[in-house]
Amino acid sequence: MIRILHVIHGLQRGGLENGVVNIVNRLPQNDFVQAICCLEHVGEMAERLGQDVEIFEVNRGSYDFRAPLRLAAVIRKWQPDIIHCRNWNTWLDTVMAKLISASRAKLVWSFHGFADGEVFPGRRKVASQVLSRFTDRLFAVCMDSAERYSSASGIALGRFDVLYNGVDTGAFEAAPVKETARECLGLPQDALIATTVASLSPVKNHEGLLDAINFAVPELPEKVLFLWLGEGALRDQLMDQIEKTAYGKSIKLLGNVDNVHDYLAASDIFILPSRLEGMSNAILEAMSASLPVVAHDVGGNKELVKDKETGFLSPYEEPRSMADHIVQLMQDTELRKRQAKKARQRAVDQFSMDSMVHRYAEYYRGMVL
Repeated sequence: MIRILHVIHGLQRGGLENGVVNIVNRLPQNDFVQAICCLEHVGEMAERLGQDVEIFEVNRGSYDFRAPLRLAAVIRKWQPDIIHCRNWNTWLDTVMAKLISASRAKLVWSFHGFADGEVFPGRRKVASQVLSRFTDRLFAVCMDSAERYSSASGIALGRFDVLYNGVDTGAFEAAPVKETARECLGLPQDALIATTVASLSPVKNHEGLLDAINFAVPELPEKVLFLWLGEGALRDQLMDQIEKTAYGKSIKLLGNVDNVHDYLAASDIFILPSRLEGMSNAILEAMSASLPVVAHDVGGNKELVKDKETGFLSPYEEPRSMADHIVQLMQDTELRKRQAKKARQRAVDQFSMDSMVHRYAEYYRGMVL
């Protein structure tokens, strides 16, 4: 049995956290024993974990120099074979805790995307190079992320493996048909619906999407809805901007919802306006739900969306281009159907949950066997 301790910031709602839950729940239990250590607070996604998964909470505060000591105590107690920490905000504390605990576990660090956009201060470059020397394996969730972190940090690109994310494509086979989903959600049957699933944060660029909507709506049928699913610090600011725009009535801020699959099933297209992405679970779920995707040509998006085949990639900071793609898809039913079918097939063929779990299992086995 291989014992894996996952060290993460917390289990609040998010793409990285969703990926951790999926891995922990789906790795073969006869080969792996797993636990999770949250450096700060556990969060609501812990409810999705199996009852046999042990969860530790370090309760790290700001400039908490004793946090590595508490994490080291967890490591000594649980005696993992592999410690897997994710993203920048866990790396330093995990390396220090492993050294303090004198653990012989293998350490892997994975990069899932910049939580603070493209900010990469010089001290982080130096720290990354030092931390990498105490880390057995590094990987990123897409090639673009590996290349960006390598370029920013000075760590050789050859040190990074790439393990693509996956989604439960089978779950979307049981999703309700569009008409039923709309009836259940109280959405109009005769409207064109574009859905966005993203936190209301600067990097997700809802303001840019608002500009694109203002360009697109005059060219679209009267009944068109833009559903924004997600919460964040920019809610009040975005609400104010939406109220001031001429087409604000077409936009609905729905907050965090537990039935994202139903909203995707009710939709015609999916839009992700982010100015930076790693490996977007939101895009993968939209493709699994047979939706053509309109997104910016940034980060790992081009590794998911085949431009003009499974959706459209627009240059960043060109809302007119994104608007044109939205209009093109909404006006052309046959184009939507063709791209939707290809998007679903690509998700099933290359980004299924089973494929991801197999990649992780083989990766972990290769570290210790």
